[in-house]
Amino acid sequence: MKRRELLKRAAALGGAAAGGPLLAACAPAATAPSPSATTAPTASPTPKPIRALKVGYLPLTDFLGMYAAIEQGYMAEEGLKLELQAMAGGATIIPAIVGGSLDFGISNYVSVIVANGQGIKIKAFSDSAYGSKASPPFAIIVKKGSPIKTAKDLNGKKVAVNTRNGIVHVGVMEWIERGGGDPKTVQYVELPFPQMPPAITQGSVDAAAPTEPFVTVSTSQDASVLSYYLTDLRDNCAIAGFISTDDWITKNRDAAQAFHRANTKGMDWVAKNEKTAREYAAKYANLDPAIASKINLAALRSTPLVDAVQFWVDMSKKWGLLDKNSTLKAEDLFVKF
Repeated sequence: MKRRELLKRAAALGGAAAGGPLLAACAPAATAPSPSATTAPTASPTPKPIRALKVGYLPLTDFLGMYAAIEQGYMAEEGLKLELQAMAGGATIIPAIVGGSLDFGISNYVSVIVANGQGIKIKAFSDSAYGSKASPPFAIIVKKGSPIKTAKDLNGKKVAVNTRNGIVHVGVMEWIERGGGDPKTVQYVELPFPQMPPAITQGSVDAAAPTEPFVTVSTSQDASVLSYYLTDLRDNCAIAGFISTDDWITKNRDAAQAFHRANTKGMDWVAKNEKTAREYAAKYANLDPAIASKINLAALRSTPLVDAVQFWVDMSKKWGLLDKNSTLKAEDLFVKF
């Protein structure tokens, strides 16, 4: 996405949150579900004033730390109320942040890199999701019985990605090339993650690249996994973090720090309470609890693995999304508190 197009989209989104066509299909309501009364801890005797923040997110399981921080009352303890707005990906969330209809949101790191390469100063202030070979959340799926068995077999085929020029698109292209295929021959079709399982069933695409929970949704129906492509490329694969503009973070450093503290507490809680965390995944991603019990959960980190993000800086240069002469480095993308 060119800088002019990004700014144009930002202006269009500035007056109102990105509702309509940018919302992921089957997404939950635009505001966060109410925390469960049975799981919320006792309120602090000296609660902080509540500040409402508009947050763009994808209704996925990669952000369990945030969900747990809401449910366990950590956000409220920090004086924060999150108004969650479900969207299609970082490529749509970033323009909404720049346009002012969101305070901050999540984004995959490729979209953050592309924005910075175009002069849009976006930084991550709290990390989130990583893929590991032990529990890979992203996959390329095909219909069961498909003749597609290798990367080469995707030559000339239609492959669904959530947005172009994001982590999924770049990751799929790199995986196809490493497997001996020609990614330039592939037709990439933009589809929100929730629409990928039916697209495979209906045969409107030959393959799709969803993340959890939609990998498990698909394989529980009529799809099979061709590759866990992101973690095939790199174990401990950096996926996404919480981001905003340099300007917003500078002016709202206390709020950004408060969110980071609560998000970190939420991640720590998830690590010790997987069963209940999966219940939160079902709630915030609108999942059948039976599906939520089976999905691969992303690894959660509140501080970044810089070398894992640098991998995406290098990939962005390789695939023409970042000028090869750019001096941008992964450490430039993060705020240090």
